[in-house]
Amino acid sequence: MIKQIHLKQCDSTQDILKEQLSAGVSETVLVSTDRQVKGRGRGTHSWDDLPGSLCFSFSLTPHPVNSLSSLEVSLLVLEYFKEKGKTLLLKWPNDLWSSENKKCGGVLLQGSKDIYLAGIGLNLFSDNPQYGGIYEDKNTFDKKTLAAEIAEYILSHRIKDRESLQKRWLASCGHLNARVEISEGETHKKGIFKGIGEYGEAIVETDNGLEQFFNGSLRLSDDSLGDGV
Repeated sequence: MIKQIHLKQCDSTQDILKEQLSAGVSETVLVSTDRQVKGRGRGTHSWDDLPGSLCFSFSLTPHPVNSLSSLEVSLLVLEYFKEKGKTLLLKWPNDLWSSENKKCGGVLLQGSKDIYLAGIGLNLFSDNPQYGGIYEDKNTFDKKTLAAEIAEYILSHRIKDRESLQKRWLASCGHLNARVEISEGETHKKGIFKGIGEYGEAIVETDNGLEQFFNGSLRLSDDSLGDGV
């Protein structure tokens, strides 16, 4: 059973969710909003609030392999929309792309070993050419209902089996065998993205052979653009 709190506007759904859990709420909590004005992404990144944005956060237990949690949630968001007839792609480690290889969503997980706060930001449609949209048309969405549907789908379709998760994630990856650049701290590497390891790490074939990256950000190399990956 999910306890949903829907707000017309808030700074961050993750902050509201933290307050709820700190107050000792034991049930699963979902915080959704019509407009989020100070959303956060990974690291120092922020989430821009666009007219077609959907932002919500909910509590969940982590994957049995803790470091696979964000990949699992990203995959399940993609599979929810796949059932609605929409084609999305995954970008390591936690982004969703539209079919035009533009970012249209992201997942941010934080918490402890027992409970995670999953923050999800999606562009249902986009007026900004820098970003992609899940839908081509500017439909009117009931954000409260849609947030609840996606959260319930994720919670009822958890993927405990590591091999199944890896296989399904790779099948929807938008840059498998593509030339990529990964930045991890002061390290910047270029190579071919070959897949993910048992802990969700990126496996990239560089001039030094196969290397593993457990954190960092990934982008397609400029010479990969137009390759149709």
